[in-house]
Amino acid sequence: MPLVPFLTQSWDITGFILIVYELNGPIRFTRASCREKMKKAFNLWRQLTEASLNQGAGRFAQVHERWPLKHNSRKHSQLGHTAQESPGDIFERYLNNAIGSSTLALELLRQFCLISRATNLDGEPLLSEKLLILIEATDMLLPEGEIRNLSQADRHRVSIVQDWISDTDFMKGADTVIFITESKSLVNSRIMRLPQVVRVEIPAPQMETRRHFISWFNRTGGNRNNGEEAMGRSLNLWGTQSQLSMLTAGLSIQALRQMLTAAYYSGEKLMPETVIEKVAEFIQTQLGEDVVEFKKPAHTLKNIVGNRNLVTFLKTELIPRITSTGPDAIPGLSVCGPIGSGKTFIFEALAGELDIPVLVLKNIRTMWFGQTDVIFERLRRLLMALVKVLIFVDEADTQFGDVGREAHSTERRLTGKIQAMMSEPQLRGNITWLLMTARIYNLSPDLRREGRVGDIVVPVLDPDGEDRVMFLRWVVHDVICGTLSDEVLETLLEQTEGYSAASFAALRADLKAAKNQKGKLTVDEIVEVVSDRILPNIAQIRKYQTLQAFVNCTRKSLLPVEYSIDIRESWLREIAKLESIGIRG
Repeated sequence: MPLVPFLTQSWDITGFILIVYELNGPIRFTRASCREKMKKAFNLWRQLTEASLNQGAGRFAQVHERWPLKHNSRKHSQLGHTAQESPGDIFERYLNNAIGSSTLALELLRQFCLISRATNLDGEPLLSEKLLILIEATDMLLPEGEIRNLSQADRHRVSIVQDWISDTDFMKGADTVIFITESKSLVNSRIMRLPQVVRVEIPAPQMETRRHFISWFNRTGGNRNNGEEAMGRSLNLWGTQSQLSMLTAGLSIQALRQMLTAAYYSGEKLMPETVIEKVAEFIQTQLGEDVVEFKKPAHTLKNIVGNRNLVTFLKTELIPRITSTGPDAIPGLSVCGPIGSGKTFIFEALAGELDIPVLVLKNIRTMWFGQTDVIFERLRRLLMALVKVLIFVDEADTQFGDVGREAHSTERRLTGKIQAMMSEPQLRGNITWLLMTARIYNLSPDLRREGRVGDIVVPVLDPDGEDRVMFLRWVVHDVICGTLSDEVLETLLEQTEGYSAASFAALRADLKAAKNQKGKLTVDEIVEVVSDRILPNIAQIRKYQTLQAFVNCTRKSLLPVEYSIDIRESWLREIAKLESIGIRG
């Protein structure tokens, strides 16, 4: 059920006059009797106002002077009344003129609140009921933006509403105005920052809500007017309704209804792949394809070459804590290491091994004023509904800003909100953040603290020892003619000194290209290809990033050397030395 009809039904109660204004629609009263009461109060108010004007003074004269008859538009210039018009005709004409004129509609609603507080000559209130006013699509009526950049009509509406809800008598009164919008960040901050404006957020449907809806739909076929069970047809599911409710985390009830309706009438079995595709499509529509992407990696940890110690750690230590829903669950982890070390490939394999949805954040900092906050609100609403999701953030140092004084206020606000969300108890066990960067030192220290993504900082380093041998065998496996002798292996190890995982992958591509031209390669031909290659001139930068990975690592078992305070100090001295000659990764 849409929100406005739901609220009008829920709040249609004794003692209140419920008024609804929808963009480009009429100002409507939910009951005809309430409309007549307001019309009667309006007529009395005008009579009292005109009497006060004729006397030249009085509180109602001051109110009447604020009536919106000073606009230059043709519609507004016709709002004055003639002596032949009755007060009732004036009331109806104002309501009619407010259709299609949101500025006039807002001013008229403000005047209704003035009438609600007005009294007659005997001091009795003109209205005995309180007003409850619903205003839909507030973000279009009062758009966010610097006031000088708004159109004249937008500025006028912001001014009307600001005066309206900042009025001392209104704040002391009993009337209530409900602004309905997707995100509070879309509404002009002059209104939303007022202390009397209280934010009420409607969360995305939780698992129990979705399960209830699926059960109801299965019984009725989605016909809410059908009190009886749907005869002869039900949803054809691959599993249970509970499994479907879990897999549809992130969908709104309307999106879930659309998917179930298609499955119900087609009669085809609703498979997990279809559900996941629908969820991914809905989330990308909500957040934007340039902001978020659903990913299902095709490879797993079995496809990882070398990195034996790291893969063992992932299997025995990390995966149990990601899949846990208890107190041992981790909110997130950081992955660091020099560029080209294989961070993305390895942890995509981890995601493939987990077989849980992977949500890739691509760009949550936008150039448009206010849009970053809107995207964050949508993201938070989504995450609160999801169950067991890995949030994958590659190049995290560019995705999140700083919180220092030199950072832009939008970046500080965004980073602060992300940090708070990472440590939110409600999300622990459901959401795991995975931040990857070669420049972990550029991440905010608040992000890197324990309780967020600082619990586990995993270094991914260049292959060494037996891992390098495994990489070399992987490189030549499909191209060599014959076997790789120990003597040739030793030669290749010398010539590939300093190779990263990316370097070995590039060498493999070169050898495959040579194989396509010549067929299987001899040992000499392989050595010739290897000896002809020159590594890019980024060795010092990669060394700096490697040292930073050592310093930031939180597990001694993941370091290639025996850890001690002295060796840590030596790493810091090397970092300082590189920085002194201008080397920063």
